[in-house]
Amino acid sequence: MTGDGVSPPPTAAIIGNVNMDVLMWPVDAVPPPGEEWVVESARVRPGGAAVNAALTMAGLGVSPRLIGCVGDDGPGQELLSALIRAGVEHEVAVIPGTPTGVSVAFEAPGRDRSFLIALGSLAHFSTAAIPADAGQAGRLLLCGYFTLPLLRGGPTVDLLTRARAAGTPTFLDTGWDPEGWSAAVRAEIADLLPLVDVFLPNALEACALTGAGDPYKAASAIHGRSGGAVIVKLGAAGCLAVDAGGRELRVPAPAVEVTDATGAGDALNGALLAALAEGIPWEEALSFAVRAASTVAARPSQTRFPARSEVLPG
Repeated sequence: MTGDGVSPPPTAAIIGNVNMDVLMWPVDAVPPPGEEWVVESARVRPGGAAVNAALTMAGLGVSPRLIGCVGDDGPGQELLSALIRAGVEHEVAVIPGTPTGVSVAFEAPGRDRSFLIALGSLAHFSTAAIPADAGQAGRLLLCGYFTLPLLRGGPTVDLLTRARAAGTPTFLDTGWDPEGWSAAVRAEIADLLPLVDVFLPNALEACALTGAGDPYKAASAIHGRSGGAVIVKLGAAGCLAVDAGGRELRVPAPAVEVTDATGAGDALNGALLAALAEGIPWEEALSFAVRAASTVAARPSQTRFPARSEVLPG
């Protein structure tokens, strides 16, 4: 709060999927019908791209404004309580008669994560639940696009257009298309890109969107279509960025022993917003965001979002 007891305005509005995460470890394959396997661990925690980004910002001492929805059930109440405990200012709607969304992540050494998600209340989240002034924060991040079916296409075009008109920089992280990146979906995202100041896919998403064989070519292709900045997240290798002027930058990640990688890319989004809100220059902000994401991946689920002093040094 400020000296007069008034909370400072949020530096970013984060709109996206709010759900519970269930992380199963290690899982290389699912059991055949009728069989039952034992895994080493299962962790349940608040998650979703929007929540992970918001909790990262809050841990770093920067105020986000989280906008999303949960169901009217126990997991939804736990999510709301977790946000309050973390000091996240939120406008998370409770959708009556619906369950909270749940994502199950399967992780194992030597393989990328894979997910199953039940949308639950996310399937009902619409622009009616988004405050009219959401696009007037310092920055606007829309994430989990494919888990919010009622926002796809025109509603997102309208949201980004209004934010741009208000002078608000726009950030977009679509996540993975569960239907397989058809030509229609690629065209849908192409229509959004000119309205986006910073696009934030991971390497698989960038290549699937563009048809490029590697993330470098994908980043260049996306920049050519959007004119904005592109940050392709490369996991343990850090990220590749192309700024609005077309300058390429490779940012390596520190070597860490990964404890919980799910949501690390979301943490990069939140840390980047936090750094830019403080006026940190682009290149330095990218380095900080990568180090923050690596810090998150190296920490246990229960205490994964670091304070600024706990972020790995550069």
